[in-house]
Amino acid sequence: MVFKEGYDPENVVAYKGPLTVGLLSYLGNYLKSVIKAEHSLEKKIFRIFIELTQNVSYYSAETATIDNGVSSGVGWFTVKKSNNHFVITTGNLIIKSDGLKLINNCDEINSMNEAALRDLKRKTRSQAMERDVGAHIGLIQTSLLSKSKLNYKVTGLDDKYSYFTISVDIKD
Repeated sequence: MVFKEGYDPENVVAYKGPLTVGLLSYLGNYLKSVIKAEHSLEKKIFRIFIELTQNVSYYSAETATIDNGVSSGVGWFTVKKSNNHFVITTGNLIIKSDGLKLINNCDEINSMNEAALRDLKRKTRSQAMERDVGAHIGLIQTSLLSKSKLNYKVTGLDDKYSYFTISVDIKD
């Protein structure tokens, strides 16, 4: 999926640019105020939104330095409402060598049931001191919260970069 310019009536919110912590906090709170659903669904959408957009902010290969000197990942996201469900999608540039790791992580997560995912999350969290596992834990958490498969795509761009998109369906 490519971020398209223009109006889409299904978009609750869409953004393309640097994803700073302050922006994500503001937009997360905005989402909670405009989503008219039961509290548990609003909370789930908020948590998934934060997990996916933080991954872009922290791990995008494209970064921008904001006025205060803080560097943030650049990418895009959409939150769409269609009938009885919401879809959150993010996209960002990645280092090509990270593509295979993301594919393996997403495939592993998609192959597991809830109990196996919870075990994987505990195991991954226990390895946090040994290696960087932040994005992996976020993807596991996203799958657990949404109770959906991770729809993802890694598209090679050149010998150095690929593009990663991920989408999660959240039903009522």
